[in-house]
Amino acid sequence: MKHFISTIFLILLIIVQPCFGQKAKKPQVIVYGSDLLAFSVAVQSAKSSVPTIWLVEGEQLMPEFSSGHVQIENMPHLDGGIWMEILMEMALAKSPDDSLATVVKREMNPRLFQNAVEKVLRKLPQLTVIKGEEVLSIHRRKRNWEVQTSSKHKYVVRCVIDASREQELSHLIDISWDNHIEQMQPLGALSLAKVRTLVAAGQIGNSLFGAQVENILAGEKDGFFNFRGVAEVLDEDMTLSAFRAAVGQAVGAAAAYLAFFKTAADELDVRKLQTELMTYKARILPYQDISINDVHFYALQRFGLTGLLSSLHKDDNFHFQKDERVSFEEVEPIFDRLYSRSQLWFLDNKGDYFRWKDFLSLIKFVGLRGNEIDRQIADAWSTKLKFEGNFDKEAFVSRYQFAVILDIYANPYVKAINQQGDFIN
Repeated sequence: MKHFISTIFLILLIIVQPCFGQKAKKPQVIVYGSDLLAFSVAVQSAKSSVPTIWLVEGEQLMPEFSSGHVQIENMPHLDGGIWMEILMEMALAKSPDDSLATVVKREMNPRLFQNAVEKVLRKLPQLTVIKGEEVLSIHRRKRNWEVQTSSKHKYVVRCVIDASREQELSHLIDISWDNHIEQMQPLGALSLAKVRTLVAAGQIGNSLFGAQVENILAGEKDGFFNFRGVAEVLDEDMTLSAFRAAVGQAVGAAAAYLAFFKTAADELDVRKLQTELMTYKARILPYQDISINDVHFYALQRFGLTGLLSSLHKDDNFHFQKDERVSFEEVEPIFDRLYSRSQLWFLDNKGDYFRWKDFLSLIKFVGLRGNEIDRQIADAWSTKLKFEGNFDKEAFVSRYQFAVILDIYANPYVKAINQQGDFIN
């Protein structure tokens, strides 16, 4: 399901059309805050076709970018999603580009930034922005939250997100939080299971950290979200901008999911959440050697999120290392979990590293495919697939090629997982 909320909501709009004009949609999500974090939450919730209100604390949207020229220097290949959309609007570019993003971040003009933000907001009919509002009270009402503001308005919504820097709304509610919080970890320290549940990643200090589903849900209870599980992104350090926006986008998608499906957080489908984020150009795995312009960028993202290669995320600088060979020994354990038939294939086939003849045999076996695959790959080798060199069945298969072909013919990403990253049988 490519748009887990958008598609269903659009179908409903087509079926149910009012005769005399469009009635204002009842809000389902309220976001409180004024900075990039709040913006990203609100924008993603609205992109996911859920009526959303963004209550801005003051009169200025994202004041951290309004006082003067801002310069942001961080590791390469971190920008994605809503944050990249802003950067590309500033550059008047039609598609994401890492090199262009780097140039824009060297000197971010506040006027150009605000213009870009306004362009993004104008594309979102599901989002209402209300400035200069304070929240006076929040009360639980059955399965909803009643929010009263300083303008005497009352809103009844499914989800409330406290994206304020000081987490102000969290002091207005009576919620007992679990004292244990699963902290975000460096990407290289994550187990394969934890990698499968990533929803955002970014730079903290000189390291790359990952935010898992359990990190963002550590601050959720009954549809109320704060950022206690990802508190690092509340810091004012501007180098956190890409990470802050990525986490906000993940929380916005999660809140939209709960609101639209009227479900609890423990029912949130990790793969649907990740797919929704990638639909809106999120960069969940920031491979330092894979450009967002790569024709197979999201195939590599999906492949990485399967945790199929145990050594893939152990490089200190988080490289995909796309030219590395793929060994039988490394993939066999996970293949057995993904495709039960593969156990029979590995019993009859032994080797050190996959050559194309081995890989094609495995794909045909687990994917119930015929010999037509050989011709399809040969024909598309340098055109659609953009692979280098010539197709040779005796050549070794690179990680890059392995990921792309597996995604096309046997897509391991569709295998369901739970919120702990374990495969669901």
